[in-house]
Amino acid sequence: MTAADAAHLAAVRNAAEEVDRLGEFHSTEDCAEELADPERDLEHDTLIVFDGDLPVATQVLYVLGERLHAAAEVRPSHRGRGLGSALLAVAVQEGARRGLRTEVQVPEHRADAVALAEGAGMVPLRWWSEMRRDLADPVAPAPLPGGVELHPLGPGYDAARWDEPLRAAHNAAFADHFGSAPVSAQSWAHNRTGSRHFRADCSAAAVAADGGVAGYLLAYEYESDTLATGVRDLYVATVGTVRAWRGRGVAGALLAHALRAAAGLGFARSSLSVDTQNPTGALGVYDRAGYVLHRRDVTYAVPPA
Repeated sequence: MTAADAAHLAAVRNAAEEVDRLGEFHSTEDCAEELADPERDLEHDTLIVFDGDLPVATQVLYVLGERLHAAAEVRPSHRGRGLGSALLAVAVQEGARRGLRTEVQVPEHRADAVALAEGAGMVPLRWWSEMRRDLADPVAPAPLPGGVELHPLGPGYDAARWDEPLRAAHNAAFADHFGSAPVSAQSWAHNRTGSRHFRADCSAAAVAADGGVAGYLLAYEYESDTLATGVRDLYVATVGTVRAWRGRGVAGALLAHALRAAAGLGFARSSLSVDTQNPTGALGVYDRAGYVLHRRDVTYAVPPA
């Protein structure tokens, strides 16, 4: 793909959503931001298939440390013709060329997607809980541990003040998490705090007495989803606590702040995704914050050689 294919990418994804009903919608602007990622090699990381002038399938590859994550969609009218298998074969071949392990993430209830991954010889590696919380239910405040202060990141996010401390805390907090790889300054600025979807007014940092970031929360609002569903959803993309502060209520306090801020701004719901085998007990934190299971996804990967 090229930057000019943003509308085509959105069209294929939205056509797939009409059948798959995952609650994920995309505008041309959303896809343009994705294709403009400064670390994405469009020549090798993207693929689009046309039937005449009609875009019918797309694939975007994401390099995550030693893994190559493949995200592909096929227009429903063109499913069952081998396009999905062909795209997956390209991803596996590209992963082998780069010395990376290829993986895909599919909804557990999508029997066709599961069969495609298993038919390619992939094995289930990880399960993810997609969770939701109704913001009509009250959100109780949660205190931070002594010596830690909560700093809202907006409105008016100060990138010069926060980008590097937050990125350092993120890379430290997720160093022992499955599938995590260090995030560069360039990627952080483009995909995290520089994204058009970033809601700084619902995001926050927990700062220790020595000035270090003990934990943080980054939240986003996807306007395309709101336009399609009529529901304003605050997506909590990342909650991180550095190891020295784990188990002391930092994440719970950050979540309470984000949810109370979102409710005050008119959001109806919050959602997030969590690794069910997360070693830090994140699933329990989200359960206590009132999130409930919406669906489960599975990561399939090429078996180790």
